[in-house]
Parts: sequence; C-alpha cells; structure tokens
Amino acid sequence: MQDTLTELRSWLLRLAKETFEREESKDAAHDYDHIVRTMALADTIQRHEGGDLPTIWAAVAFHDVGQTRERQHGGDHAQISAAMAADLLMHTAFPQHAIPAVQQAIRDHRLTGGTRPQSLEGCILYDADKIDTLGAIGIGRLYSITGHYNQKIYSPLPADVSEPVDLLTIRKLRRRPDYSPSIEFQLLFIDLPERMTTATGKHLARERYDYMAEFFKRLEKEVKGEL
Repeated sequence: MQDTLTELRSWLLRLAKETFEREESKDAAHDYDHIVRTMALADTIQRHEGGDLPTIWAAVAFHDVGQTRERQHGGDHAQISAAMAADLLMHTAFPQHAIPAVQQAIRDHRLTGGTRPQSLEGCILYDADKIDTLGAIGIGRLYSITGHYNQKIYSPLPADVSEPVDLLTIRKLRRRPDYSPSIEFQLLFIDLPERMTTATGKHLARERYDYMAEFFKRLEKEVKGEL
C-alpha cells in the first residue's frame, strides 16, 4: 500500500511538471519548484491533521497549472486549474471518485478568493500554499513577481489608496508601476498566520511570518537611511 501511494505521489509530480512545461510557464513564483515545496508542506500538515493523501497530492500538484492561461487570456487561475485537473486525471489510475474533491480544493485555494476551503483537504492545500508565500522563500517569490512587472523594490502605500483594501482592489493594484512587495505584505499578509485553517498551518506560518515582517521593517529603515 505504501509503495502504491509513493508511486502515485511521484506520478502526480511528474504530470504536474509535464503540464507546466507544456503550458510554457515562465513564472518563477508559481512554477514546478513551488509545487514540490508545497507538496512537502502539505505532507507535514497531513501527518498532524489527517486527510486523504491522493486528494491532497493531486490538488497541490495542479492548483497553479492555470496560471499561464490566466495571464494570457484572463479569468481566474483557480477555476482554470480545477478544470485542467479534471482533464488530467480523468481515465487514469487516479481514484476517479476523488476528482470532484480535488477540483473543489483547487477552487478554494486563492488568498484573494474571499472564501474558506470547504474540506480538510482544501484546508491543507490552502495552508501549505500560503506558507510557501512566507519567510525567505516568500520574499524571493514576491520580488520575482514584481521584477517581472518592473515594479518597485520598495514603495509606500499610494496616497490614493486607503486601508482596509478589499481583495479585488488588491488584484488591480498588483499591476500598477508603483506597487512593491512591501505593499503586498502590508495589505495582504497582515495576520496571515491567524488566517491559516489548521492548527499545524498556524504553527508553521508564524515563524516564517515573523522573519518576513522583520525583513520589511529593516527594508523601510534602509530606504529612509536610518540603517
């Protein structure tokens, strides 16, 4: 049984890698490496929280495969990825009855989606995916994204934007030339560990969040010449 599960996990990762290559993904923040890291985090959370491993692994493997199509054609990559996941898993050795649960977990994974995951498997994907946005990796990912759009290394919140900012506004702000990782952290990441959906997720997120918060405090001081 364990060998079968190990083979399934490896097959899902290979299929994810092939799909990213076929989609010609050029997003270093949402690439195959992100999938591998998120899978490892999901494994850690599942060991403490439970949940169906095939469903979790498949949801992790395919939750971002629609990113390229969203950038090229618009839409919501969570919805696109869910549809792609079904196409990839249908008529394979993957447990067919679990495909709807995989799709639902993927639909629920966006931080700016405004909804909470409906299942334990969705909660585990959500938490693992968000934890990978934090810490040293999270800082690197944010600069990878803003570098792609030639945005700022640091900038304060624009004068025409006042908090609190709703999620749809944040999505629009992300395309402005005066956007920066510091703004993303300020608007979207505040208290993120408390928004994790599992106890294990909260624990793993806290240390990474604290590291990231200290980084942006130091960045602001360096920009102002205080250090």
